[in-house]
Amino acid sequence: MLLRKRRRATGRHVRVCAMAGLMGLVMVVTPIAASGQTPVDTGVPQDGNLLPNSGFDVGDRAGHPIGWTVEGNEIAATIVNLSAYRTAGLGSLEVNVTAGSTVTVSSDRIVATPGAEYTLTARVKGRSGTPAALAMTFTDFNRVELGTKAADPEFSADWQTVTITGTAPAGTAQVTVRITGTEPGSSYWDQLSLTKGEPAYDPHLDTARELFLDDYRIESSKDVGRVVHPARTLPEPVIRSTYPWERNTYIYGSVFKIGGMYRMWYNCNNDVAPGYYLCYAESKDGKHWTKPLGRGTVGYKDIPASKTNIIIAGGGTIAYNPDAPPDRRYALMQFHSGVVNETLGYYVYFSPDGYHWTEGSTKPVLLDGDVSQVAWDPKRQLYIATIKKRMFTSRTPGIYDRSAFVSTSKDFLNWSTPVLGVSGDYADDGAAEALNGLEGQIYGMPVLPYESTYVGIPWVLLITNYTHGSQSSAGDGPVLPQVASSRDLVDWSRPVRDPIIEPGMPGAWDDGALYTASNALVDDKTITMYYGAFNAGHGGQLTTPGSPAYTSGVGMATWRRDGFVSMTNASVPGLGDPGELTTKPLVFDGKDLHVNAVVRAKGSLTVEVLDAAGNPIPGYQAIPVTGDRLDATVRWKGGKSLADLAGRTVKLRFSLINTDLYSYWVK
Repeated sequence: MLLRKRRRATGRHVRVCAMAGLMGLVMVVTPIAASGQTPVDTGVPQDGNLLPNSGFDVGDRAGHPIGWTVEGNEIAATIVNLSAYRTAGLGSLEVNVTAGSTVTVSSDRIVATPGAEYTLTARVKGRSGTPAALAMTFTDFNRVELGTKAADPEFSADWQTVTITGTAPAGTAQVTVRITGTEPGSSYWDQLSLTKGEPAYDPHLDTARELFLDDYRIESSKDVGRVVHPARTLPEPVIRSTYPWERNTYIYGSVFKIGGMYRMWYNCNNDVAPGYYLCYAESKDGKHWTKPLGRGTVGYKDIPASKTNIIIAGGGTIAYNPDAPPDRRYALMQFHSGVVNETLGYYVYFSPDGYHWTEGSTKPVLLDGDVSQVAWDPKRQLYIATIKKRMFTSRTPGIYDRSAFVSTSKDFLNWSTPVLGVSGDYADDGAAEALNGLEGQIYGMPVLPYESTYVGIPWVLLITNYTHGSQSSAGDGPVLPQVASSRDLVDWSRPVRDPIIEPGMPGAWDDGALYTASNALVDDKTITMYYGAFNAGHGGQLTTPGSPAYTSGVGMATWRRDGFVSMTNASVPGLGDPGELTTKPLVFDGKDLHVNAVVRAKGSLTVEVLDAAGNPIPGYQAIPVTGDRLDATVRWKGGKSLADLAGRTVKLRFSLINTDLYSYWVK
């Protein structure tokens, strides 16, 4: 067991309170709120700074800043704690270049969005000679530099602010900040900030629910925080190994409810090449499953296909599109090994029934490998694929960094150029270090089209070592499903990092690595998602004598509707601080405001409608909502209807006392 199950304490929460060029020195720029793969919450809205340790307040024992890399003359760049040479916090970075030497201090590579504008600011003060230069560099998947924006500040013995702006070129995957000294001189650097321009904001609401997985519609808040609500899970797996061809059973696959029947495509491992297969099960209630034999065309050794439930050799995930041509209603993507950049990659298949498959292409539709998830988005009428690509950007030299890239298609055959969506970052690395480990990577990420957003489920692999288990060379450690979101499949938000499915207690069947199906099932009350779990980490079977047998199964996880994350306040009257959250401007056509919330003992949830300037509109102060309400219609003390405000720009101000607020919508 690699990670003890964490118990959620009552009220626990995370507080949300191209070409190189020279730029002139300008005034201090207020950071712009950033979207994309956002860092962990520090406030709502966030300050948007994508750089960890941006004030150079903490370093390693050599004095080099943590979260940054020092190259060249390493002793020329160290953290110092001198009041005359810092502007805030504990320290600053001293860059002291002597004749004949150079030094470069580089940030970790940070996920960047093609076409987005980035702003880099830094405070700098000179002591002698020529100050170091500041730059931000955009790179693609292969670490090829696509463009750099740079500034060479003039010497000044007073603090000044350097500002650089630049647009990420097409094909950008990451951005890196660098401070480089090439000429003799001493300079001090503090309060760096890298932000991304705000995405275009559309105030118009349709009838879809607004969740709190990002800050897109949040203008301000106080004394509320995002809380991850881990799934409720069953004590035993719903699918376990029962047949000779099932040495292990788990799920990277897909589960749909079609015509009153739950249909599951799950994975099994055995000793016949390629070693893993997609199997089929079905259920009338989602909890009790059977494994019908003879649906597919694949046997096992001397067992014919008529007596197995194997559907296809290899793994993969399935998208179900009921409106597709009859022979293509089921679309499968799976990985094939081969020659890099030629035949190694993702191949697609089609089926009219989910049992019999026809190859869609003799060449990979997307390159790289090995884990993929696919989904059908009926609203935008497109297929979504998230594929695992491996970049050589990990902390360990020569080791690849697993990351989730996103691509879309109208026909499942022709796919857009994959764009980096979610990658392991400073917070993930810190979670691995908390286990005395190495770094965090993204092993896979299903994407769920859900109401007004896309919900990503990144599988975060916290690599603890490369020595334990039969697959130790691929890294050992727990795999934990977390939550992310995006409005456009490009900019991804990850403000909270607690697992949404927790591993079991030590010794449980699911106390190690956890994965999920490619999709979730949603009804008026519940989100259901099936997950595959092992009793050991990603390293697999432990090789020490007497170690428990490596086992697995498929479990069932459920949340209340919209229930991955809530905005929460845990005060009670007279004890603690009431919470408040105000939306950005909204325009709607409906007549009623609905909320999904749990108002606990002595708590309350009230709402006010404000005009565009933030002033309360008379008659739109709500009667308090109480109790556990999956769909509460907000009533107004003045007896009014929101229909009277249709088409008008307004804001909503939620006041929370001892309440979890999951979502709101107008219809």
